[in-house]
Amino acid sequence: MIFFKKLNNYEKSILLSTLFIIVFTSLNTGYLNFGNYSFLLVLIILSGIYFLAYRAINLISFSPVYFSSLFVLIYIQSTVYSSIPIYIFSLFVIILFLSILFLFKKTLAKSLLSLLSFVIISYIFFSEDQLEIKESIKLFENPEGSLKYSHYTYSTGKDKYREEYKNPDFISYNLDASKILEPKWNQSKIKWRERYWGFDKENLPLNGRIWIPEGDGKFPIISIIHGNHSMQEHSDDGYDYIGEYLSQHGFIFNSLDQNFLNGSWTGDFRGKEMTTRAWHFLENLKYLEKLNSDSSSALFNKIDFENIIVMGHSRGGEAVNIAAKFNNLQTYPDNGNVLFDYNFSIKGIITLAPTDYRYFRNYKLKNINYLSIQGSMDSDEDSFFGIRQANRIDNESNSFSDFNILIEGANHSQFNTSWGQHDFGFPGKLLVNNSNILPGWLQRKILKKYVYNFLEYTLKGNPKSLEILKKSENYTLQENISKKIISRSKVGGSKVLFDFEGDELSFNKNAKLEFSDISKIKLDQLKFRGGKNQQNSAVNINVSDSSEFIIDILDDTNVYYYNFLSFDVSNEQDTAKLEISFIDKNSKVIGSKKLKLFNTKIDLNNLKLNYLTEERFKKRNDINFSTYYIDLENKDFKSILFKFNKGNYYLDNFSLNF
Repeated sequence: MIFFKKLNNYEKSILLSTLFIIVFTSLNTGYLNFGNYSFLLVLIILSGIYFLAYRAINLISFSPVYFSSLFVLIYIQSTVYSSIPIYIFSLFVIILFLSILFLFKKTLAKSLLSLLSFVIISYIFFSEDQLEIKESIKLFENPEGSLKYSHYTYSTGKDKYREEYKNPDFISYNLDASKILEPKWNQSKIKWRERYWGFDKENLPLNGRIWIPEGDGKFPIISIIHGNHSMQEHSDDGYDYIGEYLSQHGFIFNSLDQNFLNGSWTGDFRGKEMTTRAWHFLENLKYLEKLNSDSSSALFNKIDFENIIVMGHSRGGEAVNIAAKFNNLQTYPDNGNVLFDYNFSIKGIITLAPTDYRYFRNYKLKNINYLSIQGSMDSDEDSFFGIRQANRIDNESNSFSDFNILIEGANHSQFNTSWGQHDFGFPGKLLVNNSNILPGWLQRKILKKYVYNFLEYTLKGNPKSLEILKKSENYTLQENISKKIISRSKVGGSKVLFDFEGDELSFNKNAKLEFSDISKIKLDQLKFRGGKNQQNSAVNINVSDSSEFIIDILDDTNVYYYNFLSFDVSNEQDTAKLEISFIDKNSKVIGSKKLKLFNTKIDLNNLKLNYLTEERFKKRNDINFSTYYIDLENKDFKSILFKFNKGNYYLDNFSLNF
């Protein structure tokens, strides 16, 4: 107290402001993730930093309070509060400082006014009101399953933290990842990580959960890997709701534990662990194959390994794509001393808000069904990277398709019940615009609908499920609140007329484009918000009411044998319409179709100020496509005439489909 009394009012104010921020940060941050005592550890660290700074600066400065406070505040902003723009952080500090200063100067009115400003600004930035939807939405009423199921766990039996892995139903084994895992990662951080988990990279465990339907016969298996979250906040139990739901419908569900590859206060592998995630995932399937062959196991002859679906969330979504490629390779491409021998019958891939840029090999896949699901309110990922993965799939038969589903209002984290409702940790989460985010229960309900229908289509050929996956939807949440689900899809084995991936805009070996009265015709290499490449090109046109263009089919294609014409349109008008006419070799119109086009624009107000959204994501809107399928009705045509009403459009992937 003697020390405090010696300070002038300015020094007292800056000291108390700094201490307030230290205490507030300590009480709220999950930065270190040490459970209930995290705040105490943060408090000790920040207070220690302040004390050391004060003692050091006191030797050279007449006013160490100013400098040590400034030092600590800069440290706090650059570490804990790095997700908040520095000017917002500075504004809070200044207002807090003025409130205390005016109080010391006994200027009560000014102090109260400053304090009121602090409260108002805090409410604007830090309120966490979330969109509340209580009513069930008929569109997402999923069919109830009738099967009972059993739930099992497997592990090495040596887990330090989780009871289900200390006493598992099945004892697994460790894997040596020393030839796979990035060797140059910071060694000091590895030591902290090893101390926490009790094992090193030579002994990665196989831990997981599995749901088995009761009944005779084999069942298809869906196996999921989680993404990168705090390793102390275990992620693998966050998909229990999917396991319970799918097992009631006759599917085995497996959730794999890779928490030891996730980030923490000790650091993050920063994507250099992606191949380890993929390899570990395939080794997990190999272990389940052994259980399936063991006559003493409760899993004996239960898993249909001819029908495997791999599934991943976030980094796990990128990892399953890598795993699907590794599955067919004989050698690990980053270390030729590691041999692969998997060759599992993977029939489909499901990715939830995947990454697609952490591993430098952007693999192309072939002849596989693919579903990617993304939320428009994802604040963790810049945009819909599942589209890039889909663009690299080459399906040669109409028995294979890819689907990209964009759910307006869904975010990154709520696909996993263990991750909470926020995509950012404290304090960045306080700037997220929660009023635009769907409740977690609804987001997961929508997810179950599309996952279930993808499985029905991929594994059972259900035509009704195919139509659900291909359809874009508008739906009402409650009065004055509506949302969109935008579907972009591609059927394999198509005759591509134009995909605009070459340098030539209007001519290729299959077809020719002729434009009439169109003011703007531009071939665009598309980018996501955030600036990353979509790995896709499209044509951008600006049309008047009299504009039209024609696709002339050049080769000897017998269009009579094709069932559908498909194409993608990005449109930002509610009133947009399209008339399509089919013209025979004699220039005669032999059929037409009128369409009301789906408005694919979604305002991406992820953060509470549009400025912050644009600063974080570069722009507020992505170019979203909806896919249209036109029944050809056995028409023998030579040309297709398109007439859009006035507006700006992006067009892509004109194809004939069986």
